[in-house]
Amino acid sequence: MRRLIRFFCLLSFALAARAEDIVFPPDAGVVDVTKSPYFAKGDGKTDDTEAIQQALLEHPNGNKIIYLPNGTYLISATLRWPGGEDEEKAERATVLQGQSRAGTVIRLLDYAPGFGNSGRPRPMVWTGDGQAFHQRNAVRNLTLNSGQGNAGAIGLQFMANGQGCVRDVTIIAGGRSGLIGLDLAYEDHIGPCLIQRVRVEGFDVGIAAANSVYSMTMENIELVDQLVAGIRNRGQAVSIRRLRSTNSVVALQNTDATGFVTLVEAALQGLPAKRPPPAIQNKGFLFARQISTPGYTNAIENRTGFVEGASGPEVREFVSHPIFNIFPAPQYALFLPAEETPEVPWDAPGAWAGPLAFGGKGDGAHDDSAAIQAAIDSGAATVYLPNGVWKIQHPVELRKNVRRIIGCEARVVAEVPVGQPAFRLVDGTAPVVTVERLEFQPAQRLFIEQGSNRKLVLSSCEGVSLSWTGKGDVFLEDVSSRLPWTIPAGRRLWARQLCLDCNGTKILNDGGQLWVLGLKVELPGTLIDTRSGGKTELLGGLCFSNGTWKQDPMFRIVDASATFSLSEVPVGGYAYQTIVSETRRGVTRQMTSRGPSQDQPLPDHLGGIALPLYTGYDGIGAVAPKTVLPNVKTSGN
Repeated sequence: MRRLIRFFCLLSFALAARAEDIVFPPDAGVVDVTKSPYFAKGDGKTDDTEAIQQALLEHPNGNKIIYLPNGTYLISATLRWPGGEDEEKAERATVLQGQSRAGTVIRLLDYAPGFGNSGRPRPMVWTGDGQAFHQRNAVRNLTLNSGQGNAGAIGLQFMANGQGCVRDVTIIAGGRSGLIGLDLAYEDHIGPCLIQRVRVEGFDVGIAAANSVYSMTMENIELVDQLVAGIRNRGQAVSIRRLRSTNSVVALQNTDATGFVTLVEAALQGLPAKRPPPAIQNKGFLFARQISTPGYTNAIENRTGFVEGASGPEVREFVSHPIFNIFPAPQYALFLPAEETPEVPWDAPGAWAGPLAFGGKGDGAHDDSAAIQAAIDSGAATVYLPNGVWKIQHPVELRKNVRRIIGCEARVVAEVPVGQPAFRLVDGTAPVVTVERLEFQPAQRLFIEQGSNRKLVLSSCEGVSLSWTGKGDVFLEDVSSRLPWTIPAGRRLWARQLCLDCNGTKILNDGGQLWVLGLKVELPGTLIDTRSGGKTELLGGLCFSNGTWKQDPMFRIVDASATFSLSEVPVGGYAYQTIVSETRRGVTRQMTSRGPSQDQPLPDHLGGIALPLYTGYDGIGAVAPKTVLPNVKTSGN
């Protein structure tokens, strides 16, 4: 075990040290804070607060990238997201982007005025408050350092709704002082959002989450040297994969009875302490799998009163409440392979091609289809759409050498014929093609067709929809959609933070394979319908049950295999009455919100239900999960 831990630590360090170099072409529409009219210095001596703040304030609600080249940017006050004309346009569609995680540092002045009182906390960076209108916010590829003598400092208060992320960020408490590294608990309506490849060093609490809506997804998280807790959750639906904690305090606290945590693949290293705590404390709902807790005296302390905890140091699978099924089924999840999202290299900007060079306008008034196609056919591996509005009236094929379509937070307006996609992926040179950082309108039009044998990655895109005519795999990260999805027979889809807001069946898995970490859905209709031998594994999320009376079941399984971990919150609507409808060999049974029997009711969750684990498969050929030490990846593009 010690050798595995040492190997794991060295590997994670090497990944963290890998240098990113996120640079954009001059005409990409990126706002460089070191250029005119802002002239931030980034020399670690000059106070750059005013320069960075001015760059933020001058670009409200504009899908703008506020860019910080490598350097140390000293600040003495909170950097605040820009407001707007009204609440729906305030503090949204803004990206704070560094050139590299290790090279771009925002550092709080030592003993900064207003940051020294732990009773009156103050964030270094604040991204908004209020209702759920904060789509497309992001913080990327940089380090936040709270400096010395700032006991009341919070690294980042982050808010995004539906589509937004914190990716490739390190948050450091100078001298270990400070309250919270990443604060996702300061407002009632934070999420859904994706927290990915984030490392927090020091602070009382590394990551804080709270409140019952709208759910959060975390992957590849590192927590080191916290004073109170690594992650503290007070009521939120949180889905976590690949968590590494090195601490003498509890690594994960689920402190509220409504908190719903799904945790898979975690390495929680306990350090010596006067009163050794458990690695995990749970007072709510918990599904945990493949957890390693060397150094802790107890792996899971479960205080819900339903089942005992787990002693560790290795936990294959743990469920805090009874496991539900209506046909005979194994008492563990389906354990589908969690394939990693493939990456493509970040090319130097000089090798990129953009439609401006081929007559494109990006003004929302002219048809840019031919110009975008010409950029793709130029032979470039990376094609970029500068910040703006790009109109597509004819389908654009992703072919030849292209392996990355990056939107620079641009907007695509599709006026293609009904039933035709704006983009069509066809066979080409690269085995993987990534389409990222785009806002697509209207949400009811088809965004992309997977028409190839290549792997397709859709990342940080809003308004996404997909048709599937090829055989290639699909990977989703930080994606929102307002149209239903269908996975045909033999196809495979992996999703990390997927937000679906549409009526009717949201996902039809018609004989394919579906793996989801963190799902948030709204409006009536079946969430996932798995049939025809398909396989589905849902690892955490939230069903936001608004809208009319729910006539359809929440989940449907027809001669297929599926396991679910999910919570429900009915707000402004009706809760689901039928939770699962399952059919095996012509026999259909249903489980209502009252549970499979009077002796086994489903747990209540704020007027809805909590489903820590439902197993709906016959178990033939199934293998229980093994406990393995995960490879936490801490850097990337």
